[in-house]
Amino acid sequence: MPSAPEDNSNDSPGPIIDRDVEFAQVVLDGRKLLKNKKKFQTDDWTWTTELDDGGIFIFSYLLYDYKQQVLSLSRLKESVYMLNLLRHKMLPAQGKSGLTLLEEFQVIFTLYERLKLEEMSWDECEEYLKEQIKEHLKTN
Repeated sequence: MPSAPEDNSNDSPGPIIDRDVEFAQVVLDGRKLLKNKKKFQTDDWTWTTELDDGGIFIFSYLLYDYKQQVLSLSRLKESVYMLNLLRHKMLPAQGKSGLTLLEEFQVIFTLYERLKLEEMSWDECEEYLKEQIKEHLKTN
């Protein structure tokens, strides 16, 4: 016989905790990669030691494009810093936006994918982020 908390699984904190664990795991894996791979021990990669958890999460996402040679090393660095800055400066605080941590990053990565296709001004980026937040809130 199911207990009351199981009946209300949509209201339980489980999925949020799972998302936090997923975020923490990506950050942990990213830090391990940077620490343990000889390639990342050169002076070209010292900038990664300054990244906060959000920066490491973004780095981990963009590393795919670097490996596919979509981004050069200098563009990777620039993109990680830019997206982390956009996340901190343009997204409202989590309590105000209604987005989870991973949803925040989804919004930022959606912007990144759009920026790969076209040039956007700072104001256009801000407007796009606002639209993406609205869309996430509608669908969740």
